[in-house]
Amino acid sequence: MRSFALGAVLCLAVAGRAAAAPAPFQADCTALRWTGDPRSTNGARWTYASVDGGIAYSLEGVVFVPAADGKYPGVVVSHGKGGSPYGYSSQVARVMRGWGMVAIATMYAHAPAADDAGNLPIATDGASAGNVLRAHKARDLLSCFRAFDQTSVAAHGHSMGAYVTGQLLGTHPQDFQAASQTAGGVADGPNATQPAAAEEITTPFQVHHSEADTTVPIAFADRLVAILAANQVTHDYHVAEYTGYSHAQIALDPGMLERVRLWYQEHGVLP
Repeated sequence: MRSFALGAVLCLAVAGRAAAAPAPFQADCTALRWTGDPRSTNGARWTYASVDGGIAYSLEGVVFVPAADGKYPGVVVSHGKGGSPYGYSSQVARVMRGWGMVAIATMYAHAPAADDAGNLPIATDGASAGNVLRAHKARDLLSCFRAFDQTSVAAHGHSMGAYVTGQLLGTHPQDFQAASQTAGGVADGPNATQPAAAEEITTPFQVHHSEADTTVPIAFADRLVAILAANQVTHDYHVAEYTGYSHAQIALDPGMLERVRLWYQEHGVLP
């Protein structure tokens, strides 16, 4: 089901699914190192090396923390193909920090090979098991920051990072209170959010896509939204606002980001 109406939302209870408690945050905060000030304009860069639950992690990324003292919701931001946490993810995280969020981003396997060298778990592009482990560990690492309010976490991604976001929600549906993506969706190939994972999503999900996108077909987003609708998952699909937008143009669009902010507010992530 494709909706072209501004703010068209399906707000229904997820039928037949019992709500599960979020998984505990599993991180060895003594293994987290960062350089710079998370409250500064450019945030801080971090690395994490630990074996958690028998899985070896060697990760890097950025984190942005609001300057004022207090407790804030968290968000995991996921970059696209050829990107990194130091480019796209930092730009989005900086905006979300301004909303009053602790925003964290990690490196995925679809970053340039030289940038991803040495990162673990081993992964392939997009919605691979290794990338989902990396994304979920970034969620866990939020707990190492005193400013983080552990009761609320969101997820947002673009392109390959949108594929990660959808797969993450389907793998850990209880761990996120709201989510959003640009230029992603469901397909049967190796990189996109997998249909079986999409069937498990229960998180309120806002989807943004352009019909003019020649990188990720809008059919991928349509398929995701159809699954959400069939499962009566609360969702919000925006297309009409992005007439003529390219794949890259939608990624940092101010109007899109404002819609995301309102979505997080509507679903209790933001006050």
